Amino acid sequence: MSRTIEHIRVATVDATLRMPLREWNWSEGVALYGLTTLWERTGAERIRTFLERWYGEHLGEGSIPETVNATAPWAGLMKLSGKLELVDYADRLADRVDHLLHRSLRLANGAYEHTLTETKFEKQMWVDTLFMAGLFLTEAGLRLGNEAAVEEGLKQFHVHVAGLQQPNGLFYHGWDEGKGSVIGCQWARGNAWAAVVAVELLRILPERYAEDRRIIRDVLHKQLKGLQAYQDLSGLWTTVVTEPGTYVESSAAAGIAYAVLRGIREGSVDPAFGEMARMAYRAVCALIDHDGVLRGVSSGTGVQSHPGEYHVIARDRLEGYGQGLLLMMLSEEL
Repeated sequence: MSRTIEHIRVATVDATLRMPLREWNWSEGVALYGLTTLWERTGAERIRTFLERWYGEHLGEGSIPETVNATAPWAGLMKLSGKLELVDYADRLADRVDHLLHRSLRLANGAYEHTLTETKFEKQMWVDTLFMAGLFLTEAGLRLGNEAAVEEGLKQFHVHVAGLQQPNGLFYHGWDEGKGSVIGCQWARGNAWAAVVAVELLRILPERYAEDRRIIRDVLHKQLKGLQAYQDLSGLWTTVVTEPGTYVESSAAAGIAYAVLRGIREGSVDPAFGEMARMAYRAVCALIDHDGVLRGVSSGTGVQSHPGEYHVIARDRLEGYGQGLLLMMLSEEL
């Protein structure tokens, strides 16, 4: 049975809306960001209804965890600002910005210590933080007219790049302040987080940030050159990009395809990377089952000590972040 892209989009939305998405946390945040991105392009009323209900219920409840990862749902909400009928969340938004500016744990270089709701990783900087918190803080600062927040969001991008991007353009998973070195490997989904954030920053930053825009564009171009060199013949990337013996992984390819296709559409990415993105897009679509679930998504992945530990991470479950990255990709036309 053949499937059109529209059939796949509908099935993917169905599968995502059926998910529990119970918590204000990182995986839910990526799923919400994907739904929001697709809604911006299609205006699908059922996505709007879901987003209004989800944010309305969670903003009306008790405390929201003050961790880097649990900041993720705010990123989608920034994209929806003024577009949905929601309870007044201005005080909560201001408090989250204040937390990131003044109360979040940091490394000596100013990077946020990567914190989860259930645990902390002391003195570690992770590439994930760029998406989970840095992107939100920059956009919130622009919307609120809070220049300190904008500058801090951009600082997070720059310090993570300085610590994690390698000469080949790819990003390491993390940095350990105590060891004074990178940790983990050049992890595929981590590279997707970095590419997505770079494209989104180029989307939202006004021209008055010309120097930041130039640096971000250069960082992204260097990264995409590296990803192009390591792309598997399948169109995917191995979960450790530089280790062909590790398994190919789907969510990273979805995020990278989105970043490139959106960047080309908006003029921030060289069209020469288009074929790389199209290969990834087709490969990801082949891994979407008939219920709209993206298969081959690696489970939540902490920094591992060597490629073999990334290779044994499970990849057989429905994941909110996998659906979110897929929805982002499907918001772009092949």
